[in-house]
Amino acid sequence: MEANGSSKKIDDVGETERDAATRNQFAAEKHAVIYKKHRPKADPKAIERILNFAKEKKSTRFTLAVDIACGSGQGTEDLAQHFDKVIGIDISSAQINEANRTNKAANVEYKVGDAENIPVKDNSVDLVTCSQAVHWFDFDTFLREVDRILTPNGVLAVYSRGDYVLLHDDQQVEKELTTIYKECTWKTLKNYWNDPVHATRQKGYVDLNIPYPDFNRTRMQSKMDMTLTELSGFISSFTAYQRFRKENPDEDIFTPLHARFLRALNANTEADKTIVTTGCPLYLLMARKPDEEEMKRFHFTFEEKKE
Repeated sequence: MEANGSSKKIDDVGETERDAATRNQFAAEKHAVIYKKHRPKADPKAIERILNFAKEKKSTRFTLAVDIACGSGQGTEDLAQHFDKVIGIDISSAQINEANRTNKAANVEYKVGDAENIPVKDNSVDLVTCSQAVHWFDFDTFLREVDRILTPNGVLAVYSRGDYVLLHDDQQVEKELTTIYKECTWKTLKNYWNDPVHATRQKGYVDLNIPYPDFNRTRMQSKMDMTLTELSGFISSFTAYQRFRKENPDEDIFTPLHARFLRALNANTEADKTIVTTGCPLYLLMARKPDEEEMKRFHFTFEEKKE
């Protein structure tokens, strides 16, 4: 979630247009099902680091966590065992319906809501998380809302995976696999990405800052094994692919993609039985809301510090 010391508005479209565009990205029920099935869960190392940071100034059990832009719950339910209650909030009713349909945690609640008008009481939340989504927000408005709902010493954690590569013991094979993957995601789908929004995530949120004194920025590495079929399912969950599919409903990009991967691997197995290892950077921004004594010591309000 460093460069210029200030927070920024992510994109140039007006608020109403931006909100409608964001909602429409994930509105389709079919996309919500694909999203739930194929999007990876939150990286356990990131969740562990977030919880450890939150515990530094918290001696009692956590009461409430809020996962903003929760999608269909990829990272929400991982928090359930650590909090009395977890609320997942997303602007898309289709995503929330899918999250509710598959929810197995009794203390997790999902509701439709806006990251810039969070439907939670003031000073009630120990932890706010947001994964793979803050680049869609008006970041300043989001920060004000987070500051409103966090308790003193409450934590905001924003994280996102960066661009993927495919890993292999043979460097030449690794290079070829990664080239094939990027030709699909960046060449075939090139005209279907939202460039200003996507560029913010690509850069690892370097332009975003959380104006609390206790703020840190971490880059980690994330690795996952998946079959080629699972990899193509992951690609199918991209908003860029969904736009491509809408314009090209009869074009199959995955059968030739699987064939290219299998040739590069010199494999004679089926796509659903061929495992590849993906790797990517994981960018994590964490900040702690000051308590009353710290606020007095630093002599600023959130609004003053932000400006």
